[in-house]
Formats: sequence, C-alpha cells, structure tokens
Amino acid sequence: MRWVLIFITLFLSGPVLAQSPEVMVKTELSAETATVGQPLVLRITVLVPTWMPEPPRFPSLEMPNVIVRLPSRASSPVSERVNGETWSGVSRAYRLYPMIPGAFSLPPQPVGITYAAPDSLSPVTVEMALEPIVFTAEVPDAAKGLNPLILAEGFSLSQELEGAESPLKQGDAVTRTVSAKISGTSALFIPLLTPEMTGEAARAYTKDPVVNEAEDRGVLSGSRQETVTYVAQYGGTLELPEVSLEWYNTKTESVEVATLEGYTFSVDAPPPSQDPAFSRRQVIGLTGVVVAVLLALFAVTRYLVPPIKRRLRKNRLIWENSEAYAAKQVQRAIGSHDLSKVYRALALWSAKCPGQIGRDLEGALAMVGASFFREAHEASDGWAALSATFQEDRDRRLKATTLSDLSPLNPP
Repeated sequence: MRWVLIFITLFLSGPVLAQSPEVMVKTELSAETATVGQPLVLRITVLVPTWMPEPPRFPSLEMPNVIVRLPSRASSPVSERVNGETWSGVSRAYRLYPMIPGAFSLPPQPVGITYAAPDSLSPVTVEMALEPIVFTAEVPDAAKGLNPLILAEGFSLSQELEGAESPLKQGDAVTRTVSAKISGTSALFIPLLTPEMTGEAARAYTKDPVVNEAEDRGVLSGSRQETVTYVAQYGGTLELPEVSLEWYNTKTESVEVATLEGYTFSVDAPPPSQDPAFSRRQVIGLTGVVVAVLLALFAVTRYLVPPIKRRLRKNRLIWENSEAYAAKQVQRAIGSHDLSKVYRALALWSAKCPGQIGRDLEGALAMVGASFFREAHEASDGWAALSATFQEDRDRRLKATTLSDLSPLNPP
C-alpha cells in the first residue's frame, strides 16, 4: 500500500493531462513535499487549437487546513506546439500553504472552457475535470517542539505603551499595542500576542485584532496588531507580562526567539469591596421562599396530617376487628407451634366467625396435642394438618354465613 501511495504522489506531482480531442488541461505541482507554512506552486494550463472567446473558469481549490492564494498576475496567456500545431491558452498559478503537517489530497474539480470550434469557429463550452492533486507537508526536526508553530523567513515583535505612569489613580488608563510582522508566509500563522490579564487591579478592554496580508512577486508577508486598554479600578498591582514567541527561520534553518519586555504598574486606589455572598434582592427572594415553605409545612401538619392519621387509625381498627385478621392470628399461632396460642386465637376468631367447630378441626387439635409424646416428624405433620383443617373449617363457616345472609326464596 505504501508503494502505491508513493507512486500516486510521484505521478500526480508532475505534469498531469486531462484532455479531449480539442481541449487540453495540464496540472503541474512544484514539489511533492512542502514545509508547513511555505508555499507549493500549482500551475493549471488550458490549451485549445483555436482561441478562447471567454477566459477559463478555474476552480477555487479550497481545502481544509490549506491556505490558497492567487498572486498578482496569477493568470497569463500561453502557447505550445501540440502535434505540430500551435495551440493557445491560459495558465494560472496557485500558491498552496499547508497549515499543519500531514498528507493532503485535492479532489477532482472542474474547469469550464469556452473555445472556438476548429471546423465552424462557433463557441463551444466544455468542462474538464482535474486529476486529484496529492502532496505532503512536513515540519523540520528543529521546529517540531514549537507551539505555536511559526515557520517564516522573518518574524519580529514590537509594542507601544500609552497613558498614565505609575502609580495609577482610579480611572487612569494604560493602552498596550503589540504588533507582529511576518514574511515568507501568511499572517494567519501569527498567534494571539497579548497574554490574559490576571488580578483585579484593572479592567481590560480589548479591540478586535487587525490582520493585514501583502504579496510581493508571489511572496506573502503580513502583520497582526492587538490593542488592549487597561483601566485602573482597585488598589494593587497591574502586571503586563512579557511576550515571548519561538519561531523557525527557514533561511537559517534554526529556531529564534522574539521577545517583548513586560511592565508593572502600582494602582493607588481603594481595595475591592467585599461583596456579600447574596445581594439584597437575593436575600429577600430566599426569605420569601423559606416563609412559603414553612407556611406550607404548617398547613400540611395542621390540616392535612390529622385527618390522614385518624383515617389510618380507623382503618387499622376495622382491620384488627375483622374475621380475616383473627384468622391470620390463628395461622400465625399454628406457624409458631404454640398450642396455647392456637386455642386463644381460635376463641377470638370464633367470635368473629359464628358457627360450630368442625369435628375435623377438633381431631386435628387433638392430634397436635398427642404429638408432643411422639416423634418430631409426626409432630410436624400434625401442625401441617391443623393448618389445612383450620382453613377448610373457616371456608365452611364463611360459606354458611354468606348463605344465611341471603333473602329467602319464598318469603311468608
């Protein structure tokens, strides 16, 4: 795969032709590999056997992380001999500035061409697609540790300081203007220049940076200017730190440092006021919320909780006086294998579920009583039989009670 990519790169970096029988489009890249921030020249040449009544419509060639520039006089007329004939055309030179290291591939883009047909000389319009353009961008070894990455033929810093002198009074202002100039690449590579201010002694007012770019015979240069005004407000010290940037000089192939000195101003003013944790409006709001919550809790406790408690107590009394509750106590006594508890629970249950005790239940009780003198497993069987027999006796009584509550079929 690596050899395939190398072959494609080598192939596309040289002259590449996209042609029809009557139109020829050539692309040529100045090099296979560029240095970050330094230009590659991409030349696109359009040739026809007659002439072009309109200039070709060249693509913009925009792509991520690449600055594309058209220098002055980027387009020029050309002529070449093709198959023994003289063809005329137009050539355009782009300059591509990669902003980061890596591999780049420019996808195919169309070139619009209008020319005079050789046979009729009437205008004909066609579109020719460029072949993909592939190149790589690298960072010199000496510059790989730079952050931000500045690679240029020249780079310099300067600053101006205007305003009051130390010590500053409250309301006095100091304006710091930091400028950077760069040559051999775009001004877009110049990073932020002014460090952020720390402390409360002054307030910073920043203007929008001014970025200018120029081009001289295809060589880019530019500048960036940042202006910050510091207005003294509280007592203390205003620190304007130094500005220091490392950059790689492409002429000397070495790393250099551009530095601006910092300044310190004392501010003769009252110290910052200790603002309360909450403003008066916030305190009033929080107090209102607390009062509302307390009133809501009082209303719930005073008017809502007592009726709920009474209702719960009433429901509990109804449940504890019910036949179902008494039957549950009998089953619990049976489960605890306590015969005396069983007899007491049966007495309470019988009062709530009228009827004669069944013989089977009496027999089961007698069997449990006799099991105290037998083996343990026989006693366990007796308790299980008592539980089942009690449930059967309960079902019988409940059924009899339900039938007795029905109205007679033939009332007198």
